[in-house]
Amino acid sequence: MEKIYFDLSEHEFSTGRKVLLWLFSISFFLAGLAIIYMHIVQHKMAINISYSIAPLGISIFSGLIAYLSTVKRRDHYFLIDDDKIEYRYGLIRPVKKTHKWDNIKEIYMAHRQKRIKLVNNDNSAHVINITWLERKKSTLIRKHIYYFARNKNIRLIKVDVI
Repeated sequence: MEKIYFDLSEHEFSTGRKVLLWLFSISFFLAGLAIIYMHIVQHKMAINISYSIAPLGISIFSGLIAYLSTVKRRDHYFLIDDDKIEYRYGLIRPVKKTHKWDNIKEIYMAHRQKRIKLVNNDNSAHVINITWLERKKSTLIRKHIYYFARNKNIRLIKVDVI
């Protein structure tokens, strides 16, 4: 069968989306600082300082999302070929995993989920979670794993939930 290779590091946010995320984060941060400024410096006691918690929290959360969308990720990929299933992904520390077809005894595939459970010959199990991928890529990955498993005479078990 043909091998399948997806370079997962090439998919990014557009520049406009990145700018909007950063502006959203900065605006909530400035709103939180303005509330603190009005309470402490201008002595407006009608505005409680605890009102600044929500805008500052939103700015931290949206700033984290903006940072993760801005940082360039390298070496994220998913590869299925005649010898192995190999992938590397992760937000903070990417982990490279390799599963040889010879070591796989059973494959559990859920009907509506984007998870695949691999059971090795030594009865250790590993779940491949591809929910973070685009629908087209995850469908192709599931399809290729299914057809490779059929060609390699690996037992396929369809389940409802993994």
